[in-house]
This record gives sequence, structure tokens and C-alpha cells, in this order.
Amino acid sequence: CAKRLGGERIMVVTDPGVIDAGWVDECAKFLDRANVKFIVYDNVVTNPRCYQVAEGATLYREKQCDVIVAVGGGSPIDVAKGVAVLVSNHGMIHDYVGCNLVTQPIPPLICMPTTAGTGSDVSQFAIIADPREKIKMTILSRAIMADISLIDPRLLQTKSDELMAATGIDALTHAIEAFVSSISWPLTDPHAFHAIELVFQHLRTAVATRNIPALEGMAVASLEAGIAFSNAILGAVHALAHPLGGVYDIHHGLANAILLPVVVRRNLEHAPKKFAEIANAMGLDTRGISMENVAEEVPRMIEQLICDINLPNTLSAVGVRSADIPALARDAHRDLCMETNPHHYTVAEIESMYRESL
Repeated sequence: CAKRLGGERIMVVTDPGVIDAGWVDECAKFLDRANVKFIVYDNVVTNPRCYQVAEGATLYREKQCDVIVAVGGGSPIDVAKGVAVLVSNHGMIHDYVGCNLVTQPIPPLICMPTTAGTGSDVSQFAIIADPREKIKMTILSRAIMADISLIDPRLLQTKSDELMAATGIDALTHAIEAFVSSISWPLTDPHAFHAIELVFQHLRTAVATRNIPALEGMAVASLEAGIAFSNAILGAVHALAHPLGGVYDIHHGLANAILLPVVVRRNLEHAPKKFAEIANAMGLDTRGISMENVAEEVPRMIEQLICDINLPNTLSAVGVRSADIPALARDAHRDLCMETNPHHYTVAEIESMYRESL
């Protein structure tokens, strides 16, 4: 694929965990077989940093690379997107925070996701942390979408139980928020709906056994949820999760898992018909039950799933302090994802959701 896109000197963006799992070595065999030169940039962590994007861009220029291959979860993929932005648009990654500020085409980008959750390989989002300011920055642009995403369920086999579970809930959150988004429409709803079905069918088994059919189901769920939220955007769960990643460096999927039931309960009255449909996708027999009662089952079913896959269910369990909530709420209120939530919450309402999650 890299050669087909004109690649002669490839930058592979990954992280140490993916290297230890052996997937970069496998990638290298294909590149060697195609007689394509490559370098590896692996200084990537959870909640990737702005300085890592700058480092990667410097290396890309120094080695005169022409195609970027991201092998990993959302963090390597988002760093790869950031590198691609800087090498063609220049400046700092901070210059592109917001919507559609990337004006120049990026280099060819290929993604191979090793988690089933982020959907970054098919989305127009990149999320980069600024550790000095303790914020997570959202870059939203059609220009940063990958040219090719290679979906291989085998790559999910080496993830820890917690990472498999957290990224799976991330995919579920993407699908639910895209489905109830204020700009959802008939081409996003089927993808979001099917992704919810697949998560409830396969996530428990994927975490417990790494069964290939279950991993394939989760890989497709992540893909479809990514397609849905890239076009319908997201909502309040992500708006509240982003500040937690910036301040506490909490894994994004874990933050979503804790916040999702609380936010869903607040959103129920603003999109009851959609949540009744979500209950059906989750496997609830909705015949003979009122729409409101069906919708109210959704947060309960989410909480049961989170319990079954052994994720924490409170913010205090992951180190969040009550004293930080006012500042977190102000940041969440300004987050781009709040714009497409079914209801735009006030800072005070956001504070109450954080406290309910504590």
C-alpha cells in the first residue's frame, strides 16, 4: 500500500508496546519485501504530547520521508496525523486546534489499528495533549483523514484485558454519541447502530478469550463507530473526558467508561426515541414497553457491561479530585464535542455530572 501511494522512504509511527508485541517487525518484513526504506518513530505515549508531534515532524523532514504508516492505537495514529499536518502546513500543532484549519494536503497516510476502539484510522479527528497547559487539543479536519486503513483482528490479540475493555467502551461511546448527535443523519445512523450491536455481542468475549470472531466483531465495531462519529461528531461524554486526559493523563477509553452512564442518564430526556432504539441494539426485548421505560434501561445495561469487563466506575478510583471539578467543567463546556450533544449543558450542570461520577 505504501508503495502504491508513491512511498520510497516511509516513516513508521508506533509506540514501545506495539514494538514489544512484534507488530512493527511484521510491518518491516512487508516493507523490506517491497524494497521500501523506512524509519521508526516510537516516542509515543497514551494521551500523546504536542512535543512528540514536533519531534516526529523534525525526523520526517531530516530523513526526507514521503509516506507515513501508523501502527498502533489512537495515540500513534493521532501523532502520525499531527506529524503529517506539520510537515505540509508548518508551524506548531497548536495552530490547527479547532475546525478545518489545515489548508494544505498532508502526505499519504496509512493506518493499521492495534486496538478496537478509537476509530482514529477513519476519522477526521486528532487529539493531542499539551502537558504544560494540561489540556487536550482537538484538531478536526477532513484533510487529516488517512488514505488507507488496514483492519486486521490479529493485531488485537496482544492487548491487555484493561486496554481491550477500555478501547471497546470507547468504540461504544463513539457509536452512542454519534447516534444521538444533533447532526446525525441517515448515512451515519446505520453504522452507529450496528457498532452498538457488535460491542454488546462481542466485547465480553473479546476481553475474556481473545477469540478471533469476537476480535473481528470488535474491529468492525470500531471501524463503523469511527465512520459514524467522524461524520456526526460526538457529545458530552467526550467533552467531559478530554479535560480528564489533559489534567490527570487518564486513558481516554477509561474516562469514557466512567462518564458514559452518567451522561446518558442526563441525555435521555433530550433524545428518548434514539435511546429506545439504542436499547434495541443492545439486545433488549422492547416489545410492549413504553419508549421512556425502554430508554431508561440503556444506562443500566452500560453499567452492567462495564462491571462485566472489570473497569472502574468512579472518577475517584482513578485519582480525580473534587477540588479540580470547577476547572474541569469550564474546559468541558468549551470543548468542541459539546456542540453536537443533544443538549448543551451549562457549566453548573457539567460540574454536577463530574460530581455524580466521582
